[in-house]
Amino acid sequence: MSALQMKRQAKDSKFSQFLKWVGYLTAIFSLCATVWGVGKYLYSRAETRKNLSELFATEAEQEKSHDYSSAWQTLEKAAKLDANSDKVRAAQENLAMVWLDDMHLQENQKWSDVVQKLETVLTGAVAASKPGQHQADLRAHIGWAYFLESRDGRADLDPAGQYREAAAEDPNNPYAEAMWGHWILWDHCYSVKGAAPHFAAALASQREGEFVRRLQLAALLDCGGEAAEQEVIRVVNAMRKEQRTVTDWDRSHIYGIYYSELSHESAKTSEFINAVPPAEHIATFHWLFDDWDTGDATTPLSHALYLARLQEAAGQRDEALANYKSVLSHTPPHSGPRWAAADAGIKRLAGTH
Repeated sequence: MSALQMKRQAKDSKFSQFLKWVGYLTAIFSLCATVWGVGKYLYSRAETRKNLSELFATEAEQEKSHDYSSAWQTLEKAAKLDANSDKVRAAQENLAMVWLDDMHLQENQKWSDVVQKLETVLTGAVAASKPGQHQADLRAHIGWAYFLESRDGRADLDPAGQYREAAAEDPNNPYAEAMWGHWILWDHCYSVKGAAPHFAAALASQREGEFVRRLQLAALLDCGGEAAEQEVIRVVNAMRKEQRTVTDWDRSHIYGIYYSELSHESAKTSEFINAVPPAEHIATFHWLFDDWDTGDATTPLSHALYLARLQEAAGQRDEALANYKSVLSHTPPHSGPRWAAADAGIKRLAGTH
């Protein structure tokens, strides 16, 4: 081999080695870029998860304090972070139902201003879910959204149709049946008997009992009328036995029923008193009003009068007489219906002595 050939061979060997090193370096740089990219992706996902966790925690506190509008905005931020998150979608669906169950409007606000965005989420959720309890819950709340929108004057919506479909998917669904019973009373207040089976079916589910009773009581109190007022007593008597709660708003409106029914005698007084067995009626009256502070100095006298009338019906003669006399002793003679009712009670009891 000539010197020229040897020199050329050495040069080729160096060039080949150079190419190898270039290849090695390229592979190393490529690996580093891949590792950096994976690291950046993992870091980004970790940051997203962290931010989502913080947003979920914030939303939970806002929902707990009934600040549903802020909670909704928080979940909208979460959706922007991860538009495909099943957890975010589930949280939006849940919040939509909770908000609809506890809807209160601000001044100059219409139901549709709030309801339509919630309805959109629920409609999409129904389309994406499988038939069953959850889908029935969603569908029932779409019906409730329709009801609220109808209060803005829309007449093209059918809440009962949604309730019917939900109850068919999930028999005794508490939301569907309770909302259906509410709709019957809203649309036909005289149909107390027509609504009762729906509330009974909702309670039979053994889910959301507080919600069912709250909606049933609100619907009956909105109705008014003798049949509804007697049903109110049956419902609160059952709630006492079930160890549920009533609000002061409920107490105030129920007390108004006692005023209209027991401040003076009428042909329907006995039916009202005997809506439940008189002894149970007394227990329910105590449960409702013994610890209720109205701030009105005359309330104890009215309380004593109504209790006396119930005690009289229950055969508790001595207790009733003592309460009637207490009312008379603290009321100016012939001063109004309270005095007249107490005087009439004493005379009735004197006739049975």
